[in-house]
Amino acid sequence: MRAFMAAGPVRALPGSRTLNRLPAMFEARLQSFEERSERAASRPRLAALRAELKTRGLDGFIVPRADRHQNEYVPASEERLTWLTGFTGSAGAAIVLAGRAAIFVDGRYLLQVRDQVDTALFTVEHFVDNPPEKWLEANLSAGARFGYDPWLHTAENAERLAKACAAAGAMPVPTEPNPLDAVW
Repeated sequence: MRAFMAAGPVRALPGSRTLNRLPAMFEARLQSFEERSERAASRPRLAALRAELKTRGLDGFIVPRADRHQNEYVPASEERLTWLTGFTGSAGAAIVLAGRAAIFVDGRYLLQVRDQVDTALFTVEHFVDNPPEKWLEANLSAGARFGYDPWLHTAENAERLAKACAAAGAMPVPTEPNPLDAVW
């Protein structure tokens, strides 16, 4: 049998006794069901994000569970929502203001979010019943500067955020680099 060659290190196929090897990029990556939530770490992380927002002159920021490609399953390097809140579901967002924070999930995750997220720090909101835009309209102060990472939002989502900010008398501020990345 012929061996596969790769530029980097290669690994043998599981159970293989021959010289057949595949480059690491061809290894199977399966979904893990390990608990990755770090609920206890949320308080200092939230404080660090708020300090970074203050340094940048922002009054709030939205943290979606998204990457630049709008993938449903994001790589560990893009798990900002999990890092900040402890929530490991595949859909959600958090909004952080100076005096309050909320996490938004759909009905699939209402039980999970209460187990994984410190509800003394984040109020739990339903994506449909009280979407982020509606929550922003009710909780943003007039004149506030609300940040979002433009790489992590679709154009439609950014437009909805802009309308919510306008309704509250606030200003949406595309922020790059992402303030959460500065404290992560």
